[in-house]
Amino acid sequence: MKTLFFDMEWGQIYGSNRKDFIPTEIGAVISDSEKDIPILESKKLCYDIDIVIRKNIINQVGKTIGLSETVANVGKGEYQKHFNPSYKIRKADKAVGEKLSHKSLYELCQYIHTLFKRYHIAKMVLFGGSEDLKLLRKANVNLYKIKIIDVQHLIRRKIRYLFSLDKVSLIIGFYSSSRFFGSRSFRYPLPKRYKYLIKPH
Repeated sequence: MKTLFFDMEWGQIYGSNRKDFIPTEIGAVISDSEKDIPILESKKLCYDIDIVIRKNIINQVGKTIGLSETVANVGKGEYQKHFNPSYKIRKADKAVGEKLSHKSLYELCQYIHTLFKRYHIAKMVLFGGSEDLKLLRKANVNLYKIKIIDVQHLIRRKIRYLFSLDKVSLIIGFYSSSRFFGSRSFRYPLPKRYKYLIKPH
């Protein structure tokens, strides 16, 4: 039985309310404790609709100092478009957006279930993954037999401080080179085809 370390990117449909999301990218590292060699899996979900991408702006010590909001259309390969907070989507476009949202959630569900089955996943590890879990449940991903571990929550319970992933990455000394990725305490071999994919997120 293996452990799935999981992260997901998504965006709100531009001009809609904050409940209408479309997943855009899934990243997974599967840990096999017997071999100690990670397996990397990822999937992009490309839909022709404008979505809002929100990212924290951090300083050199990993502290969040602001929020970046841009518009992207992954299906068309368009990124960093201007975000207008007062923009409202037209009714006809909203209906199209809702259909694409359902389609993307179905694709997400199929992909996650494929990973669970292919690798016999017993545990899923996230970092600050409450929003990820909400989206997985909205996509009808069956998590009933999967043990969920949220590293951010574990750290908060131990030391009563909510660390961001960016700050933790700095504290542990995360690095990625052409041959390895790891921290001050651990090192893992990195197959060449993965070397451009390894980032804290």
